[in-house]
Amino acid sequence: MFYFATKNEHKYNEVLTILKNYKEEYPTFNLEIKKVEINIPEEIESFNTYYDNAVKKAQYVYHHVFKPVIAEDSGLEIEQLLGFPGVATSKIFPKLTQEQKNQAFANMVSNLPMEFRKCRYVCRVVVLFDFSRYYSFEGVVEGFLSDVVIGSNGFGFDPIFLYPSMAMTFGQMDINVKCSISHRYIAFKKLFDFLREGSY
Repeated sequence: MFYFATKNEHKYNEVLTILKNYKEEYPTFNLEIKKVEINIPEEIESFNTYYDNAVKKAQYVYHHVFKPVIAEDSGLEIEQLLGFPGVATSKIFPKLTQEQKNQAFANMVSNLPMEFRKCRYVCRVVVLFDFSRYYSFEGVVEGFLSDVVIGSNGFGFDPIFLYPSMAMTFGQMDINVKCSISHRYIAFKKLFDFLREGSY
């Protein structure tokens, strides 16, 4: 049993979907992931890198459960804004709803050509076995900011993250589709491969 250090039900559901699909490919892989039921203070994620945020979150939870912990931090990086919002993705514009944030970014790029709308999603996942033994894996997916908010699936900025090869936003995708291509899928697949190979 591994504990997943998150308060975000959307992330938890995506990780369970990724794990379910992975087990279909590797039936003998018997990993179980449970969302931790303790409160994780927001100030835990106050660092400048996804890696540091994930490590500190994993350490905080491990201190309470003393079992292996998986933690992740992720964000949207906009090329023309030098990577903003990045690690601050979940904290920017706190007075706006997520729908208002999505619309604001869509409006921002409405008159820009595609080459100026480049962005990417980044996910850094950490697995911690004890305070001195942990490993991390990264997933990145490239895309473009949509000038129209499209789709009600996913969460966060998914309705404006345009995945070019499918000409769809993450917000338009079924969870199984998103969880076969996303930044979170890439990072967690690396983690699951690592655990399955037993190289730790």
